[in-house]
Amino acid sequence: MGIIKGIIGIYMSNPILNTGIIIGVLVLGWFLWTYRKLEVLALAGSIKAELQEFLKGEEKLNFALNWVMKQSFYKDTILKFIPANIIKYIINIIFKRNKSSIEAE
Repeated sequence: MGIIKGIIGIYMSNPILNTGIIIGVLVLGWFLWTYRKLEVLALAGSIKAELQEFLKGEEKLNFALNWVMKQSFYKDTILKFIPANIIKYIINIIFKRNKSSIEAE
């Protein structure tokens, strides 16, 4: 019970600042969760593009970008407001980071 009283006491010492900090942490957590979902979509798009044998270089990147942008998670969230060139950049980073495992599959 003493721990709860201590937490309430710390919070009530400056409730406006502490509320702002709590909201900031929650928003940051939500953005990180959304970004991780985008990384998973980018990885899946990269694997799908790599499996298309007739695509070369930039065509693979564009195929992965189009695939990611067609997904309902992308369309139904705040990600739809992110420009395509930033999504393309993220796909490129994910591909380079996981290149050996993507090409092995």
